[in-house]
Amino acid sequence: YLQVFTSYLPPCLPSSPYPFNKMSSSSSKYEGVMKGGLKLKSKDDGLKEVGHKAGKKKKSKQQEELEKLKEYAKRQEEEEASLVATATRGPTTAEKSFKLAKEKRMKARMNEALELTHRQKMDRFNAHLGSLSEHFDIPKVGPG
Repeated sequence: YLQVFTSYLPPCLPSSPYPFNKMSSSSSKYEGVMKGGLKLKSKDDGLKEVGHKAGKKKKSKQQEELEKLKEYAKRQEEEEASLVATATRGPTTAEKSFKLAKEKRMKARMNEALELTHRQKMDRFNAHLGSLSEHFDIPKVGPG
């Protein structure tokens, strides 16, 4: 197939179907290449090599970690101090009034429970059920 196709190629195209397979020496390919680091334009020097930064020196990673740990420790101390301050403040007026009302309700329940025996409570409950209309009666189901 390739032989037939190459016979019809115009004269401007190469006759070989694979023109890039030519073996050539590696030195001839790279003769015109400039060696060395990549140079970029800068404002002051004109040319500057890539990778060289002329500016502020960065702090080492250890120093940065130490600073972060110090800040973290300060924040924790402040939080602990605020927790201690709030824990020792005592009850507010609303908390005091709630506690008093709760104790009052508890005393009232205890007094009611001590007034009547179980038998008296059942008698009162049966009297209440007897006073209700027939609408609330349990219907009889089945023989008996």
